[in-house]
Amino acid sequence: MRKVTYASAVILASVVATSLAGCAPGSLASEGASSGAKSGAIGGAVAGAVGSIFWGGNVVENMVAGAAVSAAAGAAIGGAAGASQDKAIEQQRTQSERDAALQQKLGADNFAAAQELALCKHKTAIGKARTAYGRAQDNDRKRYALMIEAIANRELERPEEEQKTYPLLLPLYGEGATVDRIKADVDKGEQLVQDARERHGGTRNCE
Repeated sequence: MRKVTYASAVILASVVATSLAGCAPGSLASEGASSGAKSGAIGGAVAGAVGSIFWGGNVVENMVAGAAVSAAAGAAIGGAAGASQDKAIEQQRTQSERDAALQQKLGADNFAAAQELALCKHKTAIGKARTAYGRAQDNDRKRYALMIEAIANRELERPEEEQKTYPLLLPLYGEGATVDRIKADVDKGEQLVQDARERHGGTRNCE
């Protein structure tokens, strides 16, 4: 009986230790969730940064503020209810309310393109931006897609490819738009994207 009891105790202790390790800070599950949350935060930040070129920082902030407050309130309620570690990890992996608000404004394709740009996956970002441009039904989303493409080419140091977006952007800017204004916006966009990466712990210049 003692041998059986001892063996059972060892097995039980091992199972408990394994379960705790899976949720403990520093565990692979924890690190994976943290990495995913970090990437998601950078993606949302870059998406908003590019949007602010056209609609202004205050407009973008106001657009997502209500969603962010709603998400925070939900998290507080979940914490009070004793949400498990597994649920917390799952919540980190899912799209935040803030990002959902941006995606609704920009469209799923544009939001995905911004996320790729945030992670320095420039060629993928360009491909997704072109898909977004082709699918977009309104000028705001078309203009956003072209700006993502232009910024990505700017960072890749491909001026000829960047400049191919200018004639497409001009009519989307409206009357009185100039190539100089578009170039200035691409300059601004590049800085905003890099600032957003750096602010959220990413590599500023993709080095």
